[in-house]
Amino acid sequence: MTEQFSNMGRRRFLQGAAVVAIGGGLLAACGDDETKGDDTGTTPAVTSGLIGLTLNGLNDYTKGVATGVYKALEGTEYTLEVVQVNYDAAQELAAAEAFLAKGVVGLVIQPNTVESAGAAAEKAVAQGVPAGNCIWPGASASDEFFVGVAELDSVQGGRLIGEYLIANATPGKVCVVQGVVGQGFSERIDEGLDEVLKDSGFEVVVREQGFFDRTKAVGVVEQAFTAHPDLGIIVAYSASMSNGISQWLKDQGKDTVIHISSDADEEMIGWMKTPYQSATRYYSSAQTGLIAANAVLASLRGETPEFRTVVEQVMATSETIDAIVEANPYMFMDYKDKVQNI
Repeated sequence: MTEQFSNMGRRRFLQGAAVVAIGGGLLAACGDDETKGDDTGTTPAVTSGLIGLTLNGLNDYTKGVATGVYKALEGTEYTLEVVQVNYDAAQELAAAEAFLAKGVVGLVIQPNTVESAGAAAEKAVAQGVPAGNCIWPGASASDEFFVGVAELDSVQGGRLIGEYLIANATPGKVCVVQGVVGQGFSERIDEGLDEVLKDSGFEVVVREQGFFDRTKAVGVVEQAFTAHPDLGIIVAYSASMSNGISQWLKDQGKDTVIHISSDADEEMIGWMKTPYQSATRYYSSAQTGLIAANAVLASLRGETPEFRTVVEQVMATSETIDAIVEANPYMFMDYKDKVQNI
């Protein structure tokens, strides 16, 4: 399965990167090729200007998102400005409003919550500015305000995690460390995980937000072990949180705990080669930024972007993670230096 994913993932990922060479073109991963631009000439293409990117917070995951947007702009006359909003819905909307006041020609949003991201996109649409969504959890009332979205099926992601546990772990108590409730991401992983684990003997005894922060995530885990000393399984919904959890497990000498994560970054791949992290539901954060930015650029060229482009996901272990990341990298390393001081 890994080889199949790697080959398919490489083709789709490079498809997105290849269109950049002709001006950041559309990555059409689902649907057909019939969505063409308006050729009446009534709306002139916008071929330069400032693109704004809002990140829901700042960690290696969101830096990977930013490298995807930079990759999309490669070879174009657009410039990019990036802000992060500290996982705060009000800041997310304010940042979008500030970008619009600056006269951005396009807006790329890595959402904090469905509502705040949708409100930001609605503001953009009102000013004729196309907006792309870097992580679309599913249909919502805000969809009409985005020209294109990176579609991540997190219900299926939750199922993948649950199926891995059933196949590889002894039934017992589970601690789930969510990201930000309200984003739509964690809730859907919960849904898929709960569906698979129902009546399986695995029991989620703690489910708390870690806000994609390693320190807060460790706090959730510490409290979980205090309440449940026999806890044997941790599922965290991001590498940024899992990195702190893995370090805590090592410091506590807990090398028999099954620890599963979601996505990946450089630090986490190192932890996956140790007893302190078992597997991850892998998908590329860079791909999400590339997809959303390509949709915005297609709209600026006068085309009608494909609305939904699927982000691929697969369970990865220490034996498979290197090949999977090589096929579908979590960060475009050519732009790593650009995103270190956001």
